[in-house]
Amino acid sequence: MVELLSAQKTSKQIAELLFLSEKTVEGHRTRIIEKLGIPKEKKCITDLGNTEL
Repeated sequence: MVELLSAQKTSKQIAELLFLSEKTVEGHRTRIIEKLGIPKEKKCITDLGNTEL
C-alpha cells in the first residue's frame, strides 16, 4: 500500500487494485500518516516517494 500511496494513487484506485473497500484504504492511509508522524498527507506522499523500500 505504501508504494501505491507514494505513486499518488487515490483511495478508490488502491481499493480496486487490492480488492479492499475504499473505507479500509482510507483507514490504512490515516494510520500510516500517523505512525510516520507526518502532519500533512501531501508531504507524506512526497516523503514516501523518496524512501527506498
